[in-house]
Amino acid sequence: MKKNFRRLITVLLCMILIICSSAPALAANNKKNNGNSSCFKDVSVNHWAYKYILWMRNRDIIHGTGNGLFNPNGTVTRAEFAKMMVRTLDLDLYSPSNPTFDDVGKKNWEYPYVESAKNYLTYYKTSSGNYFKPTQPSVREDMAVALVKALGYQNEDVDMDILDQFADKNEITPSLRKYVALSVKYGLMKGYPKDGKLYFGPMGNLTRAEAATLLYRAFVVKEEKLPFDEDKLPYEEDEEIEEVYIKPMVTVITHDDMLEVTWNKIVSPKFVGYRVVISKDDSTPEYPENGYLYYITDKNQTSAIIDNSTPYKGNSDFGEYLKNGEKYYISVTAVYTDKVEAGKAVRKKYTGPDYIDSSKVPIVSHAIEKGVHVLKWNKVKAEDFKEYRVVISKKNSNPGIDDGYLYRIKDRNTTSAKINNTQKYTDGDFGNYLTKGERYYITVVAVYKDGSVAGNAIRFRYNGDENPELYQETVVSAVYEDGNLVIKWNKIDSPLLVEYRLVISRKNPKPAYPADGYYYKAFSPDTTEVVFDPAKPYRNGDFSGLEYGKDYYFSVTAVYKDKVYIPGNAVKVLYLFPTDE
Repeated sequence: MKKNFRRLITVLLCMILIICSSAPALAANNKKNNGNSSCFKDVSVNHWAYKYILWMRNRDIIHGTGNGLFNPNGTVTRAEFAKMMVRTLDLDLYSPSNPTFDDVGKKNWEYPYVESAKNYLTYYKTSSGNYFKPTQPSVREDMAVALVKALGYQNEDVDMDILDQFADKNEITPSLRKYVALSVKYGLMKGYPKDGKLYFGPMGNLTRAEAATLLYRAFVVKEEKLPFDEDKLPYEEDEEIEEVYIKPMVTVITHDDMLEVTWNKIVSPKFVGYRVVISKDDSTPEYPENGYLYYITDKNQTSAIIDNSTPYKGNSDFGEYLKNGEKYYISVTAVYTDKVEAGKAVRKKYTGPDYIDSSKVPIVSHAIEKGVHVLKWNKVKAEDFKEYRVVISKKNSNPGIDDGYLYRIKDRNTTSAKINNTQKYTDGDFGNYLTKGERYYITVVAVYKDGSVAGNAIRFRYNGDENPELYQETVVSAVYEDGNLVIKWNKIDSPLLVEYRLVISRKNPKPAYPADGYYYKAFSPDTTEVVFDPAKPYRNGDFSGLEYGKDYYFSVTAVYKDKVYIPGNAVKVLYLFPTDE
């Protein structure tokens, strides 16, 4: 009897599919009977839940929302799910004289369904009473509990490791984890891919399409007492079925500078696999004419990442790898045993990394040897090598050819360099020298005839010789002008400079402050010359006063924060003013 019933349903489905794809005139006639139609305008034959929605509609369990629409992505309330579950699993209707829940009264339409399903569905027990919250959305973990209980599986054993496949397993309510595990074990519920991982979405709202799918699976499990098999179509029996060839519905998004391709899952007895196809110029790429990037035989895999990690195979109009900044047509071809069906292509710009030959990539390491920073790297082997560049940046965590350089090294065999502030940096984002105590990103860029390849970047704190521009020496000169002895020096531009001290010595050819005293007072950072006045005091010097006709050494010490004293060059001056002046 059961087999004959399914044969009858198969025939009916074929007729329905024919009607849905008939000429517009026939479709117009059907509008008069739209309420009894098994087809919905917003649920195409390619929709992933089409077969389940159709099955539920034909059993008069679910209905449209009006105007020939089903609204597959609409949310199912807890009351609606209770009714759908009772009718799908043919549970006995129960209408007690006294309501169980304070928010579901006898006059509510959902009353008999909620009362009939109350032993399976979660509810809320408070000090003021019991509440079902019928208008709130159904959430996935609660529906797992309902289906498991309704099918009598709650006392079955299950390996909880089955939940390890879900990236969000820890978000499942602890008391409900066994129910979720059982729902997965028996094929009632599955996860969904996102960002290369599988998620269960325990608190996700159940959509109308998902509800139809879950309840159909529960019906099959109840009838056959076996875990649900996705390969078994709702109307499939051992007899020959209508051949259906579905085109993939392709979407492409940019995610973390990579392209993520997704498509609908295809279930067909003749389905073999998916081919991800790309073309630079052909707007309708398909396999085998345009080759392929990936060949996927797992029918459950409905996404792939394009990141230049795999060479393109077969016929290609762009080579083996994509280029950053270029636009491509991307599609998925469904391969069947006797034909192929290509999905509509999506054109997207590839913003991911260019393919890099590993023989061209410097592998960089950093060490401190005898107190000096040393950068090391491997010898690259590519024939078109031109030079290495040691590159440093304060802000760019992945410095490259556009971030200037500390050294340009032409010798391929040189594979190390000292970082010690002995050479000015060219075109950097931090000035000419490194500052002690600051953090930087450093790498080696290998330059070739047709481009450059940066090695891995290392972040380090520089603790070598100080930035010479922060603690500069003064350049001192002396001249007689208009009968005066004038000591001059260059202006130092440093945020750490505090003052200058003019220093004189009779005996020391390299006088410096504070060891050799100082003349008169401290001079501000803006001062660049002083007219020597013998009447002004000199403190802590090796002379009591300057004498006519004798030589003295003049210098200027730059005083920096933290009591850092940097003396400039000394100038030997013949003192030509009479002592009595």
